[in-house]
Amino acid sequence: MAFTRITNEDRIGKGNVGQPDTPLLSATEMQEQMDSLPNLAIDKHNEFLDELEDPSASSNIGCTPPVGINTTSTKLYGVLNAIASVANASDALAHSHGNKTALDSLTPALIEELRNLNTMLSGITSVTNTMEDSPTKIPTCRAVSYYLTYDSQAIANIVTQIYPPGSLYVTAGDNPEVYFPDTRWNLLHADYSVGIYYWQRRS
Repeated sequence: MAFTRITNEDRIGKGNVGQPDTPLLSATEMQEQMDSLPNLAIDKHNEFLDELEDPSASSNIGCTPPVGINTTSTKLYGVLNAIASVANASDALAHSHGNKTALDSLTPALIEELRNLNTMLSGITSVTNTMEDSPTKIPTCRAVSYYLTYDSQAIANIVTQIYPPGSLYVTAGDNPEVYFPDTRWNLLHADYSVGIYYWQRRS
């Protein structure tokens, strides 16, 4: 059943429209004539309320339950109540989930740090306990510590990056070879008055 409207035809002969300047009506007839238009509005309003109660009311205005929303009533208020219930449940869930505290702590600065971390780890597919020359693997702290502590070649490579052959180094007396195994240094100058020694890496 579709909703009805008050049409022009419904208003013909009602109220004062179309009446002569001197209506030949009794007082009772005049009252009925003048009340006919308001009564039409009242009757149509009540008819509209009945139409809203009809099971097809919601579909008449295109208000049907979205997919995934179940309702026990196809009446308009039943569909609207079902939608409101789902919306309220979703809102409550958004404010009561276990991660709320963590999400609330995500300041703009922290979000930026997380974005940087995501960029840095882009392409990484696994974690390894050994040092490998791989663009898709990242070593654990244990692997890095072992590599820097026990791998003499790794140490030599790092030293070479910092102090390539020809570099100068200042000590308080010890030969740099003590600190950097597998390297060779020449003493260029010794300032005995202050105990400073200048060295140059040979190889």
